[in-house]
Amino acid sequence: MEYQHPAQLANIVTSYCTCLAGLMPLIYTFLTRAHPKRWIFVYSCILLTGIPTVWLHSREGYRLASFFDMGSNNLLAWALLVAVTGDFMESRSRKILLSVITPVNLAILTWLFLEIDCVPKKPLLRLGEFGHFLVGEVALILNSLLVTCIFFRYHSRIPRNARGLFYVIVAMFLLGLGLATGDNDFISPRILPWHATWHIVGAFGFMTLWVFNHQRFHGQDPPSR
Repeated sequence: MEYQHPAQLANIVTSYCTCLAGLMPLIYTFLTRAHPKRWIFVYSCILLTGIPTVWLHSREGYRLASFFDMGSNNLLAWALLVAVTGDFMESRSRKILLSVITPVNLAILTWLFLEIDCVPKKPLLRLGEFGHFLVGEVALILNSLLVTCIFFRYHSRIPRNARGLFYVIVAMFLLGLGLATGDNDFISPRILPWHATWHIVGAFGFMTLWVFNHQRFHGQDPPSR
């Protein structure tokens, strides 16, 4: 197999990290105490996201693989919104928010499908020599930011001994966002392929998310001193 750029093999290999970041939380949840079904759906979506990511990076530029990769990423972001709103928001407010967010995400998914063959696939946001963000990538970032904002809005309801893990997740999200600004083939310096490193950071972020959730749902605060 011939690779289109030096970072392609790294992108393929680290895509398996994303698969494991979904598979292992499912195993952990099965072996320990159950998390809510909405979060089991999230962990399943992480695994589902990793599979087309491997496919995409083995066939860079193949639009069908790109559709499944970005489509599954946005499905994961939507699943996170469903889970987080279910944790914190009242039923009526949650229904209103999801009734707006869900059609928007379906419209994004439709656009991604049209990008396979019907509409030009152009960057929505250019970042100079580093890279660019396409429509699906911008939607993914906005969905993720909304998830983060909801967590911060209900920060006081996060158990005290789980808040440190929450801050770690936010820091990893911001680091991943920075790494995602680089194109798939961007390497700087010679040993740092940005996109592949983003895969690794994201995978550990998802694993930390499971630990955070487990602490929220089953942990106990230590006694006050």
